[in-house]
Amino acid sequence: MKIAAIQMTPSVEPSENFATMRARAAEAAADGARVIVFPEQAMILLQSVTVDALTGIAAEWWDAFAALTAELAMEHRAVVISAGFEPSADGLPLNTVIAVGPDGAELARYRKLHLYKAFAQSEFEHTRPGDELPPVFDVNLDGESLRLGLANCYDLRFPELFRSLVDRGADTLVVVAAWASGPGKEEHWSILTRARALENVSWLVASAAVGGGPRDAATTGLSRIVDPLGDVVAGLGPRGEGVALADVTSVIVARARGVLPALENRRIGLAYELG
Repeated sequence: MKIAAIQMTPSVEPSENFATMRARAAEAAADGARVIVFPEQAMILLQSVTVDALTGIAAEWWDAFAALTAELAMEHRAVVISAGFEPSADGLPLNTVIAVGPDGAELARYRKLHLYKAFAQSEFEHTRPGDELPPVFDVNLDGESLRLGLANCYDLRFPELFRSLVDRGADTLVVVAAWASGPGKEEHWSILTRARALENVSWLVASAAVGGGPRDAATTGLSRIVDPLGDVVAGLGPRGEGVALADVTSVIVARARGVLPALENRRIGLAYELG
């Protein structure tokens, strides 16, 4: 099953981002993608957006963003995964990932658990965290089957979240991100994406925002698809938009887990509950 990780530069104008999403989805579909993944902040780039403005944008644009995701899924007969800001009854919006099937029906929704609070920045100033574990869901297309689990950016630094997805049957880990640029952060991204795939002997599909902000360098890019043994089989650089595409199959997962049965070899049992 071909999966596309879209690398795009979101702006602070949702309508511009919608146009970019349409163009990139068409490009991915033309290359045969059956699952199309957009990055975190595809709806709106947080750089230069105030707290009050973000809350208003979420209220005004979320429904249209969700409708666009469904539109693209139906138009291209694909599963489309996208990330934006969902209004909340508690005031601050949620950083939300949705997955929509080819019939336009929602397959999964994940409200980001781990809000970024590091390197002198905090997402808690403008969004509130979700309160449920990320979902795992089945994708069955063209006689092929995968079981996808969702994660969002800063989640990469919490391996127990990914292990919870695998313990619920995921064989493909989908990460949306707007990974902040800065000293060492690109290396962190490279290490963590490969580690999360390898330690869980699972595919990892990481769609990342690139550039943006006053110097067009707010986010790192480096979108990639990593196989179950930790090798990057498709990837993009730290500049420019594009599509990383790979044939992701459960057969390769089974083969990898056969030669590296690390999940079976575990001796420590885990139970997952939110703190």
